[in-house]
Amino acid sequence: MKFPSFIIFLMGVFLAIPIHAQELQEDTIQNDSISQKRTKEAVVYGIASNHFAFPLLVMNKNTFQSATFFTPADAMKMEPGIAMLRDGIWATSVNIRGLSEPRLLFLIDDNRIFTTTGMAAALSTVDLNSIEKIEIIKGAGSALFGSGAIGGVVNFITERPTYTSSFQVKGKVGSGLHTVNNLWNNDAKIDLTNENWYLSLKGSYRAAQNIQTPTGKLPNSQFNDVSWGVQGGMSYVSNQELLFNYQHFEAWDIGLLERKTFLDTAMVRYKNVKRNLFSAEYVFSDVGDYLKEVRLKAYTQNFDHDIENIVNASTVILPSSLNSTWGLKAVSNWRFTEYNKLIFGAESWLHDTKTIRKKITRGDSITTVVGEQPTPDTEMFDAGIFGQYRWEFSPHYWVLNAGLRLDYLQISNDTAFQPVYRYTYSNSLPSEQKYVANLPRMILYEAGKHRNFSYAAQVDLTYYPTSIQKFTFSLSNSYRMASIEELFKYIDQQSGIIRVGNPSLKPEKGIFTNLSYALDNHRFFLKTDVFINYLFDLITEKKGTFTYINSNGIIENREAYINTNINKAILYGFEIDANWKINSFLSTQGNLSCTFGKDIKEDEWLPQIPPLKGILTLNYMQKNLFEISLSAIGAAKQSKVAPEEQPTNGHVIFNANIHSAKISVGKANYFQLLVGANNILNTSYHDHLDATRGLICLEPGRDIYFKLNYGW
Repeated sequence: MKFPSFIIFLMGVFLAIPIHAQELQEDTIQNDSISQKRTKEAVVYGIASNHFAFPLLVMNKNTFQSATFFTPADAMKMEPGIAMLRDGIWATSVNIRGLSEPRLLFLIDDNRIFTTTGMAAALSTVDLNSIEKIEIIKGAGSALFGSGAIGGVVNFITERPTYTSSFQVKGKVGSGLHTVNNLWNNDAKIDLTNENWYLSLKGSYRAAQNIQTPTGKLPNSQFNDVSWGVQGGMSYVSNQELLFNYQHFEAWDIGLLERKTFLDTAMVRYKNVKRNLFSAEYVFSDVGDYLKEVRLKAYTQNFDHDIENIVNASTVILPSSLNSTWGLKAVSNWRFTEYNKLIFGAESWLHDTKTIRKKITRGDSITTVVGEQPTPDTEMFDAGIFGQYRWEFSPHYWVLNAGLRLDYLQISNDTAFQPVYRYTYSNSLPSEQKYVANLPRMILYEAGKHRNFSYAAQVDLTYYPTSIQKFTFSLSNSYRMASIEELFKYIDQQSGIIRVGNPSLKPEKGIFTNLSYALDNHRFFLKTDVFINYLFDLITEKKGTFTYINSNGIIENREAYINTNINKAILYGFEIDANWKINSFLSTQGNLSCTFGKDIKEDEWLPQIPPLKGILTLNYMQKNLFEISLSAIGAAKQSKVAPEEQPTNGHVIFNANIHSAKISVGKANYFQLLVGANNILNTSYHDHLDATRGLICLEPGRDIYFKLNYGW
């Protein structure tokens, strides 16, 4: 029995109907050991699989595990429209089409990662060795994920084993070395599988020294990290499955190089960074004639860090924060006919953050300890419903996708005092501490609540003129509540100027458009995107005067960078991605992308806009033996910069790598060797986005690396 179309339409209106888009599918062509990327119709998102026409990119593990990148951002920057930001060699993040970390949502298995500082640490707590694929929405994702996804979504999907008809034990160990910083990288995993259950254990350890640039070693660029995790699944009923996932990541002694927050003479490092995740999910399949799947999920994730800022011989500043997130999701997947499908879901999460900053000043005879709060104790709560609807109203030619999400968001903060505490003690008698009674304090931010009701919608229309061509037009609106840091931060740089939040900030809103064309004839693949995005009340830092009442009750003014709304801004650009399989041995891939961003009212270029960049790669593969890749990566000069930025020159670097096929040893065991070189010519260059964040050093020099994997 067919489900009437008008009933489907009415359900869409009243149930928050879906953001349907065209599903971009990742297909692969197996040429022996080589796997080439193709884009076609496919299942994408765990939370909203099967229904997307967003500008979407799926990176599989062959793409980012064969070149042994330092961090996930190192791997993602190879794709069109994505650039890397760097606060150090380990602490990196990404910029997607001109929008950086505050406007991007990062997920691990669809679970949100929250932090409270501008330091780029969240992305680097993901172990690439454990990742199966990376899903990236390039553009507005609020119709699915709500606030925070205004500029894009990055979802890391961890690798899971599959059920087997009999009990099996499989595993892999790997070890590698990078010469540019003596990075020693080790990872291992073991999978236990059976007909009704599986268990996967995995872990990794890395240690790196200061990195070599073309002009010498870069001080304070070392890092150490370790991670381990447990995943499991049980399915004792044919249409039900229980999944659980625990991850622990820890890093320490990590050099930081960000200079806009700290003095040039300061020595700053992460003393410790930790992330813990636990999630449990129950899946019902084939529930009814129309209801194909129901997924119920709960998760909790903690992210905390401690920073050590040695300002000079007498002053040390110790900021730290603890971020806790709890979330619930329920998603249902409906199929009324082959041409009418619906996904409907609800999501709620609570994010709690606590920060403290201790400043220790040691004099000749007295040491003073002052406690401050970079941000007040704050909770952010969200409850939302969303839906996606897919209608193939002209099968094989036209597909319409529509989606909607409604959210209630609330931010609650305590009163922020400055300072929180102060005491002194004698250097000669450290055990005799003298606490100051009736400590005079000023109030930076009053306790309060910020509430917001928001909606986001998406409409996509896809047309297939032939079996190998596809046009997709996407139109969406998106929103983002100001982050806790943007609202309430108070960061003293120890250099006369401060960076402060603004509790009066309006939510950011945007209208996003994307026109895409794809051609895929199995030997040649071409995809082009043109996008124009309008953003309203865009949040940025501008120099101004911060007025406050000091501890003596006197009004004071201080020069500061203050978070401010920009009335209207525009981001526009293009992306081209191509893949040509010349013959059974030889193939080539390339991409080119460019983004422009402007403050329309002030007629000024926006900050942190990446320059034109491109990549060209040539691959040679010998069946069941090896694959060789040579690549040239370049960026043009960036002269269209914001008033506070400096232009950067263009550059081209060359990389090469070779990896063997899996060489069998005995019945089921194998070896695999990966060898390569990055920046072969030891070129001196400086990425523009690293410059805008204040990094005053060159990028890494020539790096020769190798990795050996053994599996069974």
